[in-house]
Amino acid sequence: MQKKERSLKHPVPSKHLEKIGDITVSFALLESTIQFFVWSLVEQPQRIGQIITAELSFKNSRAILISLYKERHGEDSDFKIIRELMKRAGKIEEKRNQITHSVWGAGKDANSITRFKTTAKEKCGLRFKFEDVTADDLAEIADDIKKLAHEIQDFTINLITQKEIKNIILSL
Repeated sequence: MQKKERSLKHPVPSKHLEKIGDITVSFALLESTIQFFVWSLVEQPQRIGQIITAELSFKNSRAILISLYKERHGEDSDFKIIRELMKRAGKIEEKRNQITHSVWGAGKDANSITRFKTTAKEKCGLRFKFEDVTADDLAEIADDIKKLAHEIQDFTINLITQKEIKNIILSL
């Protein structure tokens, strides 16, 4: 008797899976953009920066970026911008973690899926959270991540360019 192969199927439609994948890939881009910024602030060969950031959590990458910037540039007008960018990055990480670390089920209709999260915290005990999420909701999170990565990349490039211009002027 031949054994029939079974496979486990989940109720998440392709359009939602695509957006969850976009969130995952976009977050990796955001993380690498922050790491690159750290490397530029280390002011050593890039490999040294890569060694420093390779094992850092996202939270610690944000913290070291702020600390290095403050050490190199002080609390100038750009420092406030950096702190705000990193605060946004922290909030985006929370959203990404909600998406990544949830169980997904069928939604209330064909356009949504349900995010299911179980927690057991000391303060509140066992809790269950259910949230309906549409593909548009997921797309908005992915777009927010990409937008922030772009803003940080532009900020980093402008900072490096300003530094290079100062070095040229000082060498004259």
